[in-house]
Amino acid sequence: MTALSPRRSFSGTALKTIACITMLVDHIGASCIEAGILTPGLDVGTLSQDTLSAYPLYRLDMVLRFTGRLAFPLFCFLLVEGFIHTHDVKRYVQRLLLFGLVSEAPFDLAFFRTPFAPQHQNVYWTLALGVLAMAGLKRFEKENGLPGWQGLVWAGGCAALALAANTDYHAIGVLIICTLYLTRADRKRQCLAGAVLFLFELTAPLAFVLVWFYNGQRGACSPLLKKAFYWFYPVHLLVLAMITNIML
Repeated sequence: MTALSPRRSFSGTALKTIACITMLVDHIGASCIEAGILTPGLDVGTLSQDTLSAYPLYRLDMVLRFTGRLAFPLFCFLLVEGFIHTHDVKRYVQRLLLFGLVSEAPFDLAFFRTPFAPQHQNVYWTLALGVLAMAGLKRFEKENGLPGWQGLVWAGGCAALALAANTDYHAIGVLIICTLYLTRADRKRQCLAGAVLFLFELTAPLAFVLVWFYNGQRGACSPLLKKAFYWFYPVHLLVLAMITNIML
């Protein structure tokens, strides 16, 4: 890893907090406004595609969604950092899979207004596959530090599985995680690669401005706070699901 500037002041805990806040902002738009108001309005004809862009709630939704695009790039970077520093990859994957199971019904209720929407899976599955992909790259890494062909095939298989299951961000999410892992030794290259790969979302590359100022430290994070970060995803989705399905 290239030397870190003393001016870099974001710890891992700080980045994770920013990621959670921006994710919440994003999901308020996607669940409450889109799934709760705009989509039903289009379905019953009270809104039309021609007038949608002039609708105030649609404009608010765009602000929320553009703000929320910072979240997933930050989570991808933090996942790589977590993988690098974990002492138990198997347990790391198991934890992600467990929260994938716990989060699926709240995810479906929040965004599809049904407890079972097989057409789309939550982001924990993508993150778990990303860790498995990195594990394969590490397992088959060459002596010169380059990935072996076996590792690339393994990572490609993880990406294909994400695509087949249609997890959140699916294959591109897994491939971006792998790219951030492969460029981990050079923060500048890592940030540039991440920003380029996220160009398909207008504001997402801005997340790597924050990554650039990461100080390489975990930061203050008690065991309770660590658990809270994991539980934040399913709990906030459950709250949004209740608002979207009961109040709207």
